[in-house]
Formats: sequence, structure tokens, C-alpha cells
Amino acid sequence: MRLWLDTNAARSVQNLRRLCRLARSRGVDVVVHAQVYLEMRRQKRVLHGEGFKETLFDDLLEQLPIRVVDIYVDQPTAARWADGLSQRYPTDRDWELAKQSTLGGQLIADFKSIPGKMPMTTDWLVALAVEEDAASRIITHDEGEEWHQLRVSEPRRALSWDEAVAWLQSLPADDPSPGRDV
Repeated sequence: MRLWLDTNAARSVQNLRRLCRLARSRGVDVVVHAQVYLEMRRQKRVLHGEGFKETLFDDLLEQLPIRVVDIYVDQPTAARWADGLSQRYPTDRDWELAKQSTLGGQLIADFKSIPGKMPMTTDWLVALAVEEDAASRIITHDEGEEWHQLRVSEPRRALSWDEAVAWLQSLPADDPSPGRDV
């Protein structure tokens, strides 16, 4: 079972430490996609400038532990995902509107006009990977279209921070110590 972190949810080291401890106690792996790692590391490097310590950043992920995973998309996976997306968005216009709707905040404000054709973002790939594993959840504060299926699924699988904590707390403890009530 995995709990994925989106970039927008991985801000506080103290909160991450508590979340990872709870997840570990429930047998849930906390993971980030390699591009989320890239974004987090770039943000920290900019924030700390010359004071950025690569080993501290990577050691923290290892200590928590948060695993960096990649999404392998082979031909059968790509075919499955393409077929599913074409059912959700049956026309080219529907698909372009779905991708455009993922533009939010300052990014959309910076466009003089919205591009007619847009590439699929990494968030779509992460969302599809989470969808594929029925036991997985993701913490994201992003309300974009790419997360829609996970938000409306039953049970809900695109979670806020508080929802993720509640979900983890609802799981049985993984391996309680002998003689300890759980």
C-alpha cells in the first residue's frame, strides 16, 4: 500500500515526520515521483542558496523514509491509460479542455490567451499511476482535472493532508509490540 505525496503537500518537515511515522506504523509506504523529488530539491536549493546541503536533503528522505519512485509506462500500460482517457474525454476538444483546466493560479493568469494544444503534465501520469493501484492514495491540494477520478472514487483516493491522516489512523496497526494495546 502506498501514500503518494504531491509537491504541494510536502512542505513541513515536522508534519512529514509525523505522517511518515504514522504511515510506517500502518504498513504504508510513503513515496514521491521522481519529478516531485526534482521540484522539492530545486525549491530547497533556491531557498537555501549556497547553504543548501545535498546530503541533508537526501538523508532526510531516507530517514523519514520517503522513497523516490518512477512510473514505468510500457506499451500495455500506455494503451490502457490512453483507452481510459479516451473514454473520459471522447473528443479532442474534451481532452484539450481537460488539460487546460489543470492550469491554475498564476500560471493561467500569465497567459494572454490559453494555448489551443497543451502537453499532458506529469501530474496526469502520477494520477494515472495512483488510479492503477487500488490500494494507493495521494495527498494533493491540487483541484485540477487530472485528480478528478481519484477525488470522486469510492473510497476517495485524492486526499487533503487531514484526510490522509484520518485514513492512516483508520488502518490497523501493522505490527504492534507484544503486550501493547493498540
